[in-house]
Amino acid sequence: MRPMLDKLRKLYQETPIPAELDQVVDRAVRKGRRRRRWSYLATPLAAAAAFILVLNTSATFAFALYDIPVLGDLCRMVTFREYREETDTFVADVRIPAVDVSDLPGDTSWADEMNETITQTMEAEVQESMDRAQEYFDAYVATGGDPEAFIPTLIQVDYEVKHSDDSILSFVVYKLDTIANGYQRAYYYNVDLRTGENLTLKDFLGEDWVDLVTDAVERQLEELPEEKRQMLFEGIDVREVVSEGVGFYLGEDQVVVVFEEYTLGAGALGMLEFSVPMP
Repeated sequence: MRPMLDKLRKLYQETPIPAELDQVVDRAVRKGRRRRRWSYLATPLAAAAAFILVLNTSATFAFALYDIPVLGDLCRMVTFREYREETDTFVADVRIPAVDVSDLPGDTSWADEMNETITQTMEAEVQESMDRAQEYFDAYVATGGDPEAFIPTLIQVDYEVKHSDDSILSFVVYKLDTIANGYQRAYYYNVDLRTGENLTLKDFLGEDWVDLVTDAVERQLEELPEEKRQMLFEGIDVREVVSEGVGFYLGEDQVVVVFEEYTLGAGALGMLEFSVPMP
């Protein structure tokens, strides 16, 4: 599966694109960023009270459930829904996770709410990318592109466990599509397994978390290679950006804060990560 996706990505990048299409994509990127800017900071929201596994028997969609131990016998990250769908306009490769806390003691209803929220959020993200792929195809054809030469948009959803111990689970769920860099989304979860609370930077770094994060980011920005520092926005106020909120995940004796694309500099910089030692 992955080699095919890599091949499609290469073909996509090499396909000639009508010049007029840039304006169409730019408008869509700006519209999407305004609508979804909050997404990478998403926290678990109260939703359905039950976590129901549904079997879809259509030829297009396939579901899988895999036990992947990350916390011994107490907690597992599992792939709740996995499918691949291909059309003339997109190729979707989707893996949506869930937290299995069936062996944890106490009230674990928070996991049902979190799992339902993750599923609903990522399905909405995928549908948005599918709709955007169709709009992109229509614009491509309208501006003179050959429909037979169109390379489908690649849509990927996956997740990664960053840290786990007896009390905290840190993981990231992300979505990427190849229309534009602006459509990469990441959702960060740093969960207290006893309460289901999504922990904050203040919980890990204390009252001075803004100062600690700002100092660490500014120091590491100075250490970037010259070619990358030249792509940073002039006059950027790191403290102001940090105060507004940044995504993060838990590492070994540190937190790793993540700035989405176009936050600190040009999109070519990608999503920038900075380590902040815990006091």
